[in-house]
Amino acid sequence: MRTTLSNKNTLYVALSLLILPLPDIQAQSLSGPAETEAVQDCGLTLSGKVLDHDSREALVGATVYLPELDRAAITDAYGNYHFHQLCQGTYTLRVTYVGYEAEQFSVKVTGSATRDLQLHTNARELRTVEVTGQHLRAHAQSQQELTGQELEQTRGLALGEALKGIAGVTTLQTGPTISKPVIHGMHSNRVLLLNNGVRQEGQQWGTEHAPEIDPFVASEMKVIKGAAGVRYGADAIGGVVLVEPKALPKAPGISGDLHLLGSTNNRQLATSATVEGNFEKTPPLSWRLQGTLRKAGNAKTPDYYLENTGLREQNFSAAVGYSKETYGSELYYSRFSTDLGILRESHIGSPEDLAYAIARGRPSNADNATFTYTINRPYQHVQHDLLKAKGYWQLGEAGKLEFVYGWQRNLREEYDVRRTSSPLPSMQLTLNTHTTEAVFAHKPLGNLSGSVGVNTIYQKNTYQYSDFLPYFTGLTAGVFSMEKWEKGRLHLEGGLRYDYKHLQVKKFEQAEDGSESNRTLIKPTYDFNNVSGILAAMYDVGYHLTFGLSATSAWRAPGANELFSKGVHHSSATYEEGNPGLTSEQAYNFEASVDYFGNQRLNGSLSLYHNYIRNFIYAAPQPEPAELPQGTFPANKYTQADATFTGADLSLRYNFTPALQLDSKTSLLYARNLDTDDHLIYMPPNRFDNSLRYEVGQRGSFSDTFLSVGGVYVAEQKRVPEKGEQDYAPAPDGYFLLQASAGTTLHFGSQPVEVSISGNNLLNTTYRQYLNRLRFYADEPGRMLMLRLRVPLQFSKS
Repeated sequence: MRTTLSNKNTLYVALSLLILPLPDIQAQSLSGPAETEAVQDCGLTLSGKVLDHDSREALVGATVYLPELDRAAITDAYGNYHFHQLCQGTYTLRVTYVGYEAEQFSVKVTGSATRDLQLHTNARELRTVEVTGQHLRAHAQSQQELTGQELEQTRGLALGEALKGIAGVTTLQTGPTISKPVIHGMHSNRVLLLNNGVRQEGQQWGTEHAPEIDPFVASEMKVIKGAAGVRYGADAIGGVVLVEPKALPKAPGISGDLHLLGSTNNRQLATSATVEGNFEKTPPLSWRLQGTLRKAGNAKTPDYYLENTGLREQNFSAAVGYSKETYGSELYYSRFSTDLGILRESHIGSPEDLAYAIARGRPSNADNATFTYTINRPYQHVQHDLLKAKGYWQLGEAGKLEFVYGWQRNLREEYDVRRTSSPLPSMQLTLNTHTTEAVFAHKPLGNLSGSVGVNTIYQKNTYQYSDFLPYFTGLTAGVFSMEKWEKGRLHLEGGLRYDYKHLQVKKFEQAEDGSESNRTLIKPTYDFNNVSGILAAMYDVGYHLTFGLSATSAWRAPGANELFSKGVHHSSATYEEGNPGLTSEQAYNFEASVDYFGNQRLNGSLSLYHNYIRNFIYAAPQPEPAELPQGTFPANKYTQADATFTGADLSLRYNFTPALQLDSKTSLLYARNLDTDDHLIYMPPNRFDNSLRYEVGQRGSFSDTFLSVGGVYVAEQKRVPEKGEQDYAPAPDGYFLLQASAGTTLHFGSQPVEVSISGNNLLNTTYRQYLNRLRFYADEPGRMLMLRLRVPLQFSKS
């Protein structure tokens, strides 16, 4: 072993001598052109060793850079570095070495000194889902991201389904075509979505209203878990999902990529293409065009087809940017358009039919249902337009100013099963939203860095055909400040935010006799305001361990649907009734986390959280279903109670060998209704996700070859209300799903082609999900295989 190290050390020294014209074999300082006579007159020396953090082995050939003087040193055969002729002051040492994290150290020099510098091995890989950041995260709260090959393996899935690979995240579903993310038991208005830096605003209050975002646009998806109201605004009680496209190209040339997908079961066909460019004659100007087409038919359980569960999707986006060193701008536009079929048997005619449909265990037409791409009533048609304008200015020594304006138009049409002879929807909602945000990031003041900002949201909602949701206008304004203090191994973070929200509603109130002629127009107004805050600390104790503590708060005003909805919500096949007396929710989230990183074998993160929400708003099931001319529907009425959400997220990776890895993710949640001293309804059950992955290196024309096999076990949700608010059917049994995937990159000359196949529910298990709103009537889809093909394209280099 020592002989090997000696040979390696000799090689590093030889390379160092070839790269740098050093006067001798000892590590010497490289003087930059900016040295002044005053520097030459100072006689202080800073020296030490660069060491492996764990083994304390000297690292030969490491680069130590002194940015204040533009000088560098290369460590010698014993790991030593030297800087001579220094004056008194505080200096930054930036250390880089192949296979290790780049690290930065601050040293105060008052006399000649010795300072050893320890580096952590770099265990990060692009094809993983992992906690972001290095040994100290950029932000105090737990966050995980989906990038690289792991993101590629979710192509063709809806946004909510793509995020299920992250611990603490699951989905709320309405059949096989509609899903939305759930973070620590919370969803809809409590989880903010940022689409390319703009807060996504649609009719997200609906349990069956999926996010109107094309996942093919994203090169990175990040989930911030827990209350994040200071930076992202009121409503961020459950967390934030950031969907980020890659930066516009800066190098000259035109390139792109092409995705082709096909799947069994629902016979989905999908394609997405991107082309982008930058011209050598105008290097600050960049552009991108992107489009996606998806089509799927009826999904199939292990025993029968699910009638009317197809989808159609047509999306496109365009972006142009102009970027200089001191200023820049970007313009982005996207349109998301989809038709989503709803299981026909979820619309029931009478109370007896509802009871029979639940007891029957399968749709009434299951024996006759066949595959088709045709979408009939009931279904949704949704179109979402987004326009974003962004500008930034570098204000010299003062800092950076950034401004973002967003306009969104969300059109939602819901078609029931009663008006089959009419082309008109049973409900149409149109929501127009204007958002602005200005953020000033000031220059670092010693160890302190941070930003201040203001943002506004203006909304107007209109409807046709049904007054289930009233006309309303809303105005929200907020101001915030966040500061971070870092020194050595310690990171402190604090921030405050104030938000004010004004809501004006216009609604026709039904007369007591039920006649249309005696309805009265009412115009209630609401004003809400509150403060959000964060206090957090992280500390790198060494030996690959980082500990974090955070206390955050956020609040959420009740939405117009929670206050004034009344009637049949056809897409979810439920009757909903609002409560005008609701007050704001206030959340207090406490989290303790530990990260174990940089180890050659074991890496992982554990977070323990407790979220107390005062006046938590939820739709409580009513004892009797609603009998209406349109049919009979399960009834829900909005109410509120104090509640707690306590849980744990655990993510582990163990490397048996450099090629064989075990990934394990566990999500546990315990939610209580403090007013009734009972469990909260509709909370995700415990979830365990484990997989083995084997990676093969370069083999001829093949590279990045991998094989993965694993399984997901979801426990039966036994923590359901026992004292009241009973669901219409008991929680389903727990289940295990076998999954596998394989892929490789083929090289045809200089043209790579990425090919992969993945399989879900390979054992064709019959099961039902507790958080599927249509679990009363049908099973989940059976075995599905999905084939993916990605072709990177290079059209020109200038």
